[in-house]
Amino acid sequence: MLIALPLGIALCVAPMPILGAIGQGLNNLVSWLDTTPALARILLGILFALAWMVICLLLLVLELRRPPRRLARVQRVDSGVVEVSLKTVTDHIAYELEQLPGVLRARSQASVRRNAVAVEVEVDTAGDVEIPAQASQIVEVVRRVVEEKVGVRLAQPPQVRLRATPAPAVVRRPAEGPPSGNNL
Repeated sequence: MLIALPLGIALCVAPMPILGAIGQGLNNLVSWLDTTPALARILLGILFALAWMVICLLLLVLELRRPPRRLARVQRVDSGVVEVSLKTVTDHIAYELEQLPGVLRARSQASVRRNAVAVEVEVDTAGDVEIPAQASQIVEVVRRVVEEKVGVRLAQPPQVRLRATPAPAVVRRPAEGPPSGNNL
């Protein structure tokens, strides 16, 4: 498509030189094919036909595949259908997680699976927190936000990746001894 567009414009602007060049190229191709053995011509034709078929199938697949869903259906609505964007879900999760003590930064990703949401969370925590306790608290907050606050069903338990930053090193000053008398 990127090649056909400028060639089509050039053909409309200057048809005679372009058609002459195409005709000359086709004549050269015919004379080259006349000198090639028949078996080589057939094999070359099969090779180009296969390449063309692969390109066409690839374009067809790219054209027909469905884009990923970016909306999840809210479960607790009495009348009507309400869908919420995945960005809303991830923003709510990140906000609630960053309110927890010891959480420095939270990032989340969500995807729709069978009318439910699968959530992956990356959390940077302070180095002085207990990892198992913090992890279970994060899982519970994600579940509460997704199912209760946003109203979407979780497809599976949330996947949490914790990264604990090292605790800051304690700098100890050398013990002060008696003055040496060499003060400047």
